[in-house]
Amino acid sequence: MFELIMTFFSFWLIVHIIVHFIQQRLQSKQALTSISRTSSSLPMSNLRHPTFQISNNPFNIRFSTIILNKFFGSIIKLIPRFWNIWFNIGVLVGIITFFFGIGIMILASWKLLIAIFGLFGSNSSFETKNISPNIVKRSFEENNVKYDINENDHQVFIPVIPGITLPISHFWYYLLALLMCGIFHEAGHALAAAKENLGIRSTGIFLYILYPGAFVEFNLNELKELEAIKQLRIICAGVWHNAVLFLFGTFLLNAGILTMFMGNTAWRLVDDLGVSVVSVESDTALSTYLRPSMLITKLDDFDLSESSLDSWNDYLLQNENLYIESAGFCASKQNSTSLDCCDISVDHPYGNAIDNITSCFKRIDENYSQKLELTCLPTVPILVNIDVQRCLSDADCSSASPICVLPYTPKGYPKPLRIYFKDAPWVQENDDQEKLVLYLGELADVWEIVQVSILQPRWSWIPTWIPISIELTLRYTISFSLALGVLNILPAFKLDGHYALNAILLLVSGVDCDLDDSVYTSSIKHIRRKRFGKGIIFFVTGLVGWVVLGTLFFSLFANYNKGL
Repeated sequence: MFELIMTFFSFWLIVHIIVHFIQQRLQSKQALTSISRTSSSLPMSNLRHPTFQISNNPFNIRFSTIILNKFFGSIIKLIPRFWNIWFNIGVLVGIITFFFGIGIMILASWKLLIAIFGLFGSNSSFETKNISPNIVKRSFEENNVKYDINENDHQVFIPVIPGITLPISHFWYYLLALLMCGIFHEAGHALAAAKENLGIRSTGIFLYILYPGAFVEFNLNELKELEAIKQLRIICAGVWHNAVLFLFGTFLLNAGILTMFMGNTAWRLVDDLGVSVVSVESDTALSTYLRPSMLITKLDDFDLSESSLDSWNDYLLQNENLYIESAGFCASKQNSTSLDCCDISVDHPYGNAIDNITSCFKRIDENYSQKLELTCLPTVPILVNIDVQRCLSDADCSSASPICVLPYTPKGYPKPLRIYFKDAPWVQENDDQEKLVLYLGELADVWEIVQVSILQPRWSWIPTWIPISIELTLRYTISFSLALGVLNILPAFKLDGHYALNAILLLVSGVDCDLDDSVYTSSIKHIRRKRFGKGIIFFVTGLVGWVVLGTLFFSLFANYNKGL
């Protein structure tokens, strides 16, 4: 089952619904409102020039302008027939997403209910796993960093929480992606409004707490005077544009167009050679040896020359299935009879030796195939030596180093990792020879510490972070565009789906139920349809609140449980 990502939009959604619900009950309806995400209007006199405004809520800051009004109209006039087809498709996509979104919320609610009941069960357990990445470090999906609650939970929505399921370092990519999704969404509303000759009052962007977005303002009464199909073209244009953004972004990434383009400019593709280092976390041991633009070619004997990024991720995250040494190491015999370095336990995960220069090795000669013989040997001469003789048995070794051994650690304990690398092409002393650094620790920590890519700069002055930043932003944009499109078309208070429901009821019944109007007419049929529509809105609003808050609670609890 696919998963949708919940963002800060989730928090905004709940706050926004509550605020509008209270305002609807305590205040008279304003004639001027917005189909999109905004909570106040500007005086006409303030709209002649770009305007900054802080609304009654100090956490809502926005910028309004009328400069783009004519622009949208001129775009529509260029190819009017195309736009007519374009927005008709948008109506179809919007209505499908409208009902699909309700179904998804019901499914998410049911699975969440089951998961929370299981949460308090006597045998409940929690663990998190990272969805395997496709590009860099945790990939551009660590880079989503998605934390998937264990498969038994079957959550439909995955919350993205900064500092918990979202790296703090990705925060600005996250905000930029949200803003791009909002702008593209609102551009759809604006273009559709221009196509149907609905006057646009202003356009702009806002910052609601920490949620950035865009808005389009026009007269709601004028919208309601349009035919139902025209209303739907305007209302569904937002989710339609989100769908287009999702599909286009997915195509760019999956077709490799973006990577191919960058690989033919200031960067070169190294997918058939290894992975290029983008950054290494400072204050770690590896930062002394690995630097940006270096090429990592192998992890132990695992070659990264094919599907290098996937191989990097798989080896560091699924090592139990891939840890196979092609040969052992020739070593000298030790006179010491102590096996303290092989005393590996929870209290001594690297052995209990007094010194830190020896490691535990196992003999791999055919004479020892039936039993496990361990020995403590010096680590550096054996493993940190690019020219050490490799072997399959003692017979392959010389008299100076007569025994054939392999590093030994019990299953589940940290393994020594040999990282083979080459200097960047422009390094003067670069002789294109592989170098070697040994890492002792959890392999997943290497995945956290070292960020890599399949693009290596051609020259020293080219930044290593540009390709990864572009792709990371694009991946966030794709994920958020899908989630925001589905959530925004739901028939909940003051979302696009609220107005879409009103237009759908008008299209089906031919009677304007006007779900925003608190005055009932004398028509029994009209009253029933209106109550039916409002019932849907109350139901979906409650459903959204339950799923958003329940999913956040469940994920936070699971993350807390994991840390215990």
